[in-house]
Amino acid sequence: MGCRFILYHGFTRASKTDNSNSLMLSFYINLSCRGCGEQIYDIMKRTLLFLMSVIMVLSAYAQKSTSIKVFEYPDYLCPNPYTGQPIYGGNTLAISYSEKKNSYGMEFRYGYVKYSLSLSYKGMDNGRYVYTGFEIGNMAEAIVMTSTKLSRFLDNYGQMQSETFEKDKLIELHISGSGSLSVYPIKDTPERRKRIEEKVAKQEVENAARNKLEELYPYGVQYLQDSLKQQVVKEFFNNAGEVKSFNLQPYSFHTYIAVIDTNKQVTVIQKDEVVLNAELQNEQLHGKIEYEPSSTSGKTAKAVNSKVFFSMTFHPELNIKEHRGKVVYDKHGFSYFENAKVSYAAPNQFIPIEDMKKAIETSITKKGQYSLYWETLDNRLVYLSYKRMGTGILKVHEPVEAYSIYK
Repeated sequence: MGCRFILYHGFTRASKTDNSNSLMLSFYINLSCRGCGEQIYDIMKRTLLFLMSVIMVLSAYAQKSTSIKVFEYPDYLCPNPYTGQPIYGGNTLAISYSEKKNSYGMEFRYGYVKYSLSLSYKGMDNGRYVYTGFEIGNMAEAIVMTSTKLSRFLDNYGQMQSETFEKDKLIELHISGSGSLSVYPIKDTPERRKRIEEKVAKQEVENAARNKLEELYPYGVQYLQDSLKQQVVKEFFNNAGEVKSFNLQPYSFHTYIAVIDTNKQVTVIQKDEVVLNAELQNEQLHGKIEYEPSSTSGKTAKAVNSKVFFSMTFHPELNIKEHRGKVVYDKHGFSYFENAKVSYAAPNQFIPIEDMKKAIETSITKKGQYSLYWETLDNRLVYLSYKRMGTGILKVHEPVEAYSIYK
């Protein structure tokens, strides 16, 4: 007598209405037994029950290990630090729960700072639920207290209105080194979600404009300051020491309005009361402002139409430096020294700038020692004179002017 059996198996869902991701292993047995004993049937039965129990345990474990519930609120309220009245605090507030770790997570923004908290239930304190943990970014200690279980906030448990605070919606946060914050989640609705999306989009545009201003503003100011200084120096040398375009009186200044574009091209719009570019002035006055720092930031600038308009003051001055030294003319040629004491040690000697060297070595024809006096501006020669040093008490020589831009 022979025995034959066929074992069919496959994965099926528990039911069409079951929302879980768990799978059940279904077995189908086609057992044709001709003279099989009860012993074989018992072996098959025990094997089947064992396999089914193993699959059920593994399925339950997998479902539990991946069970994380998250709810994201479109916004939250917090007290105005000055008036205590409700104000919107940030873009979103996300609360999560991990069944595997038996812990909660909170993620939100306050201003430009993002916080991520990991929390575990600690117990009750004066009728409030206490959760302790840490801020993930800097590992600072964090404490959260609520009048309603934190788990309830996983089901859209937020305020419907924003005029007053609802005490049962309070989430009180204490983060070491960052201070305390009272948070009241706003209930998620399609209307609020749309408003938040518009707010986020607007904030992204503002952030991009702010970053652009932070990059271009200091470059524009420094570039214009350097350019104006060079203009003063250029006019000084080109006009025999006379500067007419700038007021060089002590404590005087000029006010400029300028613009810098994304190519870092700087254009002056206005100097003092004189408008130099009417088209750009109109854009500066009437263009759509993408970002403008607060008046307390110290930045007199604003981002308009992908450009940065700014104003600044310029204090024109001529920083003319005076120098004294000595030149020795002997059979070896000319040797220059930084002070009246002649020393051929390297630190005491120097190489004069080309204009100075040319003027001295063209003018001095007699060997001897000469004291030098010269002035420079921006490392360029302004004035030079020398005087022959006498060898006796009664020997006096008059200074000789060797170079001057003033004539």
